[in-house]
Amino acid sequence: MFSGIIQNLGKVVNFSYGELEISTALNLSDCKVGSSICCNGVCLTATEITLNYKEYHFKVNVGEETQQRTTFSPNLINNSNFINLEKSLKVGDEISGHFVYGHIDRTSKLIKINYLKNSWEFIFENFQDEDKIYIVDKASIAINGISLTISKSTNENFFISVIPHTYENTNLKFLKENDMVNIEFDYLARFIKKSKN
Repeated sequence: MFSGIIQNLGKVVNFSYGELEISTALNLSDCKVGSSICCNGVCLTATEITLNYKEYHFKVNVGEETQQRTTFSPNLINNSNFINLEKSLKVGDEISGHFVYGHIDRTSKLIKINYLKNSWEFIFENFQDEDKIYIVDKASIAINGISLTISKSTNENFFISVIPHTYENTNLKFLKENDMVNIEFDYLARFIKKSKN
């Protein structure tokens, strides 16, 4: 389990045959083989962790289902990609965002970025199927693993307001229009949907 508060960025070193290697300045000394690490919102299991000087390298396996559902597919990821990273929560850790499980529901396309006076407005493509129920004003959502709040929604789009701290400390600052992002809906909202059925 995670909180959606990004701890550092990682850089894709290699992605081939379902194995993803990431380098990072994030201190992974408390992680071991088998530890869960949230990578761009995807909960992945470390299969190898090494320290090269002051930089950690770790490897994870990315299965076919994950490749189909997320941006971790050969068509969308390359060695220039920066990945949001968060280590799994420990008992007693502060929950500053919301409960994020690392189980990606789907992807969405970034339509436009507006720079405002004190923040950025990110506009994403809304969903035209049963998942639209999760896109409501003020609902929590995880985008590339970041705990965010939907500021408003229309039939075609949903809007996220991003403060400077979040912008500077996540890979949102590298996103461009038409990029795809990983989406995880608020887990608690699933129970509301189930209770209505």
